[in-house]
Amino acid sequence: MSDDGWTWELSSKAEDDLDGLSPADQDRILDKLDKIVSSPWRDPPDYGEPLQNSPHKKIRIGGFRLSVTFRQDDQQLVVARIKRRDGAYTADDD
Repeated sequence: MSDDGWTWELSSKAEDDLDGLSPADQDRILDKLDKIVSSPWRDPPDYGEPLQNSPHKKIRIGGFRLSVTFRQDDQQLVVARIKRRDGAYTADDD
């Protein structure tokens, strides 16, 4: 997580999703989240893409799709779910 500016956090469901992945996949996802919140080139919300039928945005990392929200007021990226890209999301994935 970042020490200043934007930070990120995992919901309890996202923590469970992450725990089910290999250590290499976990490292890849966590490293990318760190890079997103510390990027000098783009604001974290610029990484999000619309997620169909959901209030969340998506961030793709390799073979995974992260369902996220961006809290502008406290500059926090919140990961709601982590799924393989062939997995399906539903609107109630909070």
